[in-house]
Amino acid sequence: MEQRIPRWELELWSYVSAGDGAHCPIYSHCQVKRRGGWCPGDNIECFNQLLDISQFNPSNYDAIGDVTPCRIFQLVEMLAENFLRKGKVHCPLVPTTLLALTDEQRSIEVRLVPLTVHHGAIWRLKDSWVVQLNANDMPATRRFTLFHEAFHILAHRRGASVFKRRGLKTGSFNELLAEYFAACILLPRQCVKKKWAEVKDLHSMEKIFDVTESVAWLRLKSLGLIR
Repeated sequence: MEQRIPRWELELWSYVSAGDGAHCPIYSHCQVKRRGGWCPGDNIECFNQLLDISQFNPSNYDAIGDVTPCRIFQLVEMLAENFLRKGKVHCPLVPTTLLALTDEQRSIEVRLVPLTVHHGAIWRLKDSWVVQLNANDMPATRRFTLFHEAFHILAHRRGASVFKRRGLKTGSFNELLAEYFAACILLPRQCVKKKWAEVKDLHSMEKIFDVTESVAWLRLKSLGLIR
């Protein structure tokens, strides 16, 4: 029997389920935006470019402001932290075996396939899941994609089907949530702050957490550790 879903997680899935997948479901009443805060949902393409390691150059994106997470991103980080606690992960390196906790009732098979466009995909079978990762990607990118797809598995199980909406362009808001979830899993807030205080070096952080330069930079930026 699955554990009771906490109220804050139900709140998250209610937002995700109510939205169209392409736009922020709380955009019209976002308190951070009303206070003049910088909105990730308005800058999805910018984030996509930053996360693309082949295009990554922090100096090109000085326009990114101080990111104060709005309610939906706060809930996504709470979800990530909850899974880290369930997996008894307290510091790097975060094991990929944590993926199994996204659906403890079904097996999850990970397959490396030479995808031509996407970094990954998921398939729901009768009593199992298949996660496809791009065999052409570097290992750190595949780790990130794995937990990106983990978010979609969770969203599907909680009622926000990842299969019911077609035709959404790459870079939709739900994809941004999945990216944020993966970053929060692989770079836990308190652990990142502790390690950054020790090394103060981006490339060292890449190696410590086994992530790409772009993911490490964006997480440090979102936590206000770099400007």
